[in-house]
Amino acid sequence: MWTDKLLRVITGPTAVGKSAYAVSLARENNAEIVSCDSLLVYKHANIGTAKPTPAQMCGVKHHCIDLVEPWENFDVARYIDAAAEAIHSIHSRRKNVIVVGGSGFYLKSFYRPVTDCIKIPKCVEDFVEEEYAASGMEGIVTKLIDANGGSCPSVDIKNPRRVMSALKRCLASGRTHDEIKGEFMALSSPFSDYQKHTILLERDDESLRKLAFERAKKMIADGLIEEVQSLLSSGLRPSDSVLNAIGYRETIGWLADATPEDELLHKIFRSTMGLVKKQKTWFRSQIPIDEKISLR
Repeated sequence: MWTDKLLRVITGPTAVGKSAYAVSLARENNAEIVSCDSLLVYKHANIGTAKPTPAQMCGVKHHCIDLVEPWENFDVARYIDAAAEAIHSIHSRRKNVIVVGGSGFYLKSFYRPVTDCIKIPKCVEDFVEEEYAASGMEGIVTKLIDANGGSCPSVDIKNPRRVMSALKRCLASGRTHDEIKGEFMALSSPFSDYQKHTILLERDDESLRKLAFERAKKMIADGLIEEVQSLLSSGLRPSDSVLNAIGYRETIGWLADATPEDELLHKIFRSTMGLVKKQKTWFRSQIPIDEKISLR
């Protein structure tokens, strides 16, 4: 039955089978799919991200895939805008929506606010980055404290990323970090108008290990090494977001070390299982699960 107030959300750990399950559900329920994967937004990065092929999509329209070039910055705020636009478009055609993916921060945005509305001008971005490069942590912590009236206890001043983010927001908004935090806590979820039915897909540990291993093996067979070489030759740096993902970063290291290909396979597999462990912990505490389904 069609309804414009319900989002079906399918999630679960890497390699559990989310894409195939979601496509099957979409075909049965007159639905289109909104990807909730922070890597599928990048064009030209197909094998290492396990991006679904047209054949795997089985004629079901997918959204929030191939949105930006791999060297572009893409964050949760941009994802929220893209997902909201996709959901509106799907509902305008009187179809149902299935959100599928396991990217924690993006997924969390469907249930609660995850970012404020502060736009950071490029001049502020550049200023903070240059200050950090010139003066290190001491310089940006001093500027953050100055921007907050002499103290800023709510920011972890040993974490460069958090200090830089807080400083950029304070300078861009002209407000203290506590003021920004208070306003953020009062925000509602960008998708609060929708009901959500969230399904967590699971498999037993041995099945998941086998699938993760076969997934890593297939990536290499399908041309992961060549894809990484192509992305690097296009000007991407190893520090760029997409190349820092599992599969890509191991391949970059492998290319530098020139070890046997089997070693690359096992490195990707070990990293994947480490991610699976973190995802399982995250799902238990960060999002409301309405239904659990064990796949075989």
